[in-house]
Amino acid sequence: MLLRLLVLFAAMSALPALGETYSPVLRDGGSRFLVRSLGSVCYSMDSFRRGLPCNPAFVAKDKAPRFDADLMLGSNMEYLREAEELLNGKSDEQGVAKIFSRREMVDGEISIEASFQRPTWGVSIEPYRLVYVYQFENAALPMVDLIASEEQSLKAQLASFTSGNFYAGLQLRYTHIKYIGNSFSIAEAMAGDNEKLFEIHNQDILYVEPGILYAWEDAVWEPQISAMLSQWGVSSKKSEQYPIRPQGLLGASLKPTVPLGLLEVGMQVQIHNETKNFQDAVRAAITYQLGLLQVVVSGSQYDQSAGFLATYKSFSTGLSYWSERQNKSVFVQFGVSL
Repeated sequence: MLLRLLVLFAAMSALPALGETYSPVLRDGGSRFLVRSLGSVCYSMDSFRRGLPCNPAFVAKDKAPRFDADLMLGSNMEYLREAEELLNGKSDEQGVAKIFSRREMVDGEISIEASFQRPTWGVSIEPYRLVYVYQFENAALPMVDLIASEEQSLKAQLASFTSGNFYAGLQLRYTHIKYIGNSFSIAEAMAGDNEKLFEIHNQDILYVEPGILYAWEDAVWEPQISAMLSQWGVSSKKSEQYPIRPQGLLGASLKPTVPLGLLEVGMQVQIHNETKNFQDAVRAAITYQLGLLQVVVSGSQYDQSAGFLATYKSFSTGLSYWSERQNKSVFVQFGVSL
């Protein structure tokens, strides 16, 4: 049944491709340490508990009520003021010249999120998320590819235990986005039509994302398999930067017995309209928790990440390093759980 669901999810993914600069992370609705460290494998693993789970079916499995608040700070924070000025319509010739004087790739981000979870439901609010992605290309004829966005999101998850070890859940996710996204040459920028190049757009998206989970909770290694349809919904407008691009996720995880601590290993197959072969779709991750410290490593053919989270009583702090072909970022998180 899970395989048929995955095929159905993939069939629903025939939508226009997204530009290379705009990472799928921008549309996944998660800036938390969990998403940054595990990537898509977070939809199948449950030993890493902060905020709402990526797969809503896990809400019914996790019986402990919890409140989490998180502050996430990405690298390149010094460029976020530039993003705010663009979003406030303050671009001028001096600002454009400053943009073209930069040759390195920039990926800056800051977000605040709070969530509350009960045994069968959960809600979260992200009142502020600022993202700035900038890429310089072609030194002979300089081109800039950039996006600056400010987002507010609200999520609600409902889940239930159905029969045996089977769980089902549904996530409703509303996001309002104010953004600038464009690719242009230095000649276009200096022609004086900055209002068109840095035009501000507003977009509202409502995602409907179902998920399922089957867990052998009494088995020694606690194996489980899960599936989910994410990024499926309706939008107030069509855009290249934030398209409706459904993707099907099929994953599995288990917790091998170790002398000390908790070890979990997971794998995820992620299929959407840009998937060309099996290697494109696969991602693996491993987490190990011992006492106050939890370590995470994950990777795919295109990117790798590693991080750690230290927790003391109700407080936690973590650091995650993420890299892909041309870009590297460090994310720091501070959180409290009640």
